[in-house]
Amino acid sequence: MYLKSFGIQACAWLLMSMPLYSEPKSDVEYLQLPAGLVEKFSSDDFDVREKAYADMEEWSLQTLTASPELLHQAWKTSDDPEVQTRCYSLMKTALLQRKYKAVLQTRLDKAKGFLGIQMMGEALPGGPPGHRAVRVQIVLDGTPAQKVGLKPDDLILGVDNLDLGPPNKPERQQFGVGVIQSHAVSRFSTYIKSRKPGEKVTLHLLRGGKPLDVDVALMQLPLENDPDRRRFEAEFKAESEKFFQQWLEKMEK
Repeated sequence: MYLKSFGIQACAWLLMSMPLYSEPKSDVEYLQLPAGLVEKFSSDDFDVREKAYADMEEWSLQTLTASPELLHQAWKTSDDPEVQTRCYSLMKTALLQRKYKAVLQTRLDKAKGFLGIQMMGEALPGGPPGHRAVRVQIVLDGTPAQKVGLKPDDLILGVDNLDLGPPNKPERQQFGVGVIQSHAVSRFSTYIKSRKPGEKVTLHLLRGGKPLDVDVALMQLPLENDPDRRRFEAEFKAESEKFFQQWLEKMEK
């Protein structure tokens, strides 16, 4: 009986001597914004403002666990419109990056390649009947095609290991020559879009009747040419804006 009573008293003493449990502190409680950067947002020197903004953006994206909340504090406590505007922009960017980083990375992984030409299919000069190729008609400004010097009338015979040339027997039987040539454009375009932005492909050309291989790093398919991306961005914009506004309301409380 004595031992049982002693055991209960010992447990009670141990519990009383232990500190009360508390939630671990969040990063917001012990991190601070980089010293001096917010003040520089209102500098009279444009270059100083831009440098401070770039430095704060880099820091905020590396400190996503706390940066949106800390920037919110700076936004709410400042009376300077320049500081408010820059803190608001950074706060929103960091918050959405924290919330949707995985979603955005998945979408980036699905981005489609773009070369930057207008083209048409045609029969390969001197080739067998139905032998197909893609002729460059227009090279678009500011695109990978322009950067590597593609020219109108370049004839594309293939890309990487994809040969646009000889149609297979079922194609010859099913389609006429004109359809086969259009199919060459479709095959080439589909292959380019299947590559990721920044990925290099090798174009196998005829230029002035002479064979030529050209390596080119693709860019991302522009928004106006990608209906899937247009739909995603419209849906993402609506969802992310709703989330941001709800977060602001929560922060106000």
